[in-house]
Amino acid sequence: MDRDLQSLLGRLERTADDFWNISRENGQMLNFLARTLGARRVLEVGTSNAYSTLWFAEALRHTGGHVDSIEFDAGRHAHAQAHVAESGLGGLIALHHGDALQVIPVLDGPYDLVFLDADKPQYLAYARLALPKLRPGGLLIGDDTASLADQMRDYLEFVHGAPDLHTIDLSLDDGLTLSLKLG
Repeated sequence: MDRDLQSLLGRLERTADDFWNISRENGQMLNFLARTLGARRVLEVGTSNAYSTLWFAEALRHTGGHVDSIEFDAGRHAHAQAHVAESGLGGLIALHHGDALQVIPVLDGPYDLVFLDADKPQYLAYARLALPKLRPGGLLIGDDTASLADQMRDYLEFVHGAPDLHTIDLSLDDGLTLSLKLG
């Protein structure tokens, strides 16, 4: 990772609580998973200020990939635009402003990785829209699945019970739930 991107990520970490960012540890994990998968297409639901988006884009710089990221809040979307422009990774990122429940259906798949980090009670709805666009062997990842599990019980029951998903829970930070799409 180049120094300028490291510096930008460091600055964003200092305001992480204001933007509900993932931890650095989770950013490193997502970057590692995207690289390990050889991901070329990532869908992120919940851009915020683009902290996690930049972790994905840094991985996809090595795989020749692209990130589609969706943010509902106009202020956060504006922050994300500025941070993506500053990062020099803008050619790898498409920022979409709007309701993910309306944006996901118009995006073209297939995706190698789908990351959910938005309105927790909507995780199941996001997953139902995104799963048909996730390739077999791809990963669906939910964030905050330990600390905010009570807000997404239906999602957790779904991913743990779906016969076409193999799901594990990781205790990194506030919890990550990884679901491998079988088939």
